[in-house]
Amino acid sequence: QKPRESSGPIKEKKKKTDHSCKKKESADNKSDAVTPTENSNEAPEIPEESNNKTGKKPRFILFVGNLPYTVTKEALTTHFKKAGKLDDVRLLLNAQKEPKGCAFVEYKTSAAMLNALLYHHTSFQDRKINVEMTCGGGGNSANRKKKLQEKRKKSGELIHKMLAQKEKDKI
Repeated sequence: QKPRESSGPIKEKKKKTDHSCKKKESADNKSDAVTPTENSNEAPEIPEESNNKTGKKPRFILFVGNLPYTVTKEALTTHFKKAGKLDDVRLLLNAQKEPKGCAFVEYKTSAAMLNALLYHHTSFQDRKINVEMTCGGGGNSANRKKKLQEKRKKSGELIHKMLAQKEKDKI
């Protein structure tokens, strides 16, 4: 078979960056969640050197699920900035521009991301949210699953150390 010939230059689609919702933020934004430490330097750092294969710096992205459908980008930003410096909050929207109930929260440092992982299974606007590591890209390839498993193992060990240290500090 012959390779398909292109009918012209390939046009790249522009990414939408504004994922904000136009619904009003509810007055019930308060969370009874445990607040991670405000000082993002307290968490152990994951090395932030550039990736040898691509030359890109690692990104510190978390998936947040089971969010209420009335959530706003502003409410998520307010809630998750307590863990450390945010880089971006991307609220997933359906075709009608309404929240799908999940989001991606990106932090500037690994320490802030680790602090935010402590929000897993805490309450946000009367819902028990899921906060999990992601390695970006989507899909279910074996390579992605392996990468995600390694990240979860490493961060799990660091979180256990953080929690143990907090328990010692209470005593």
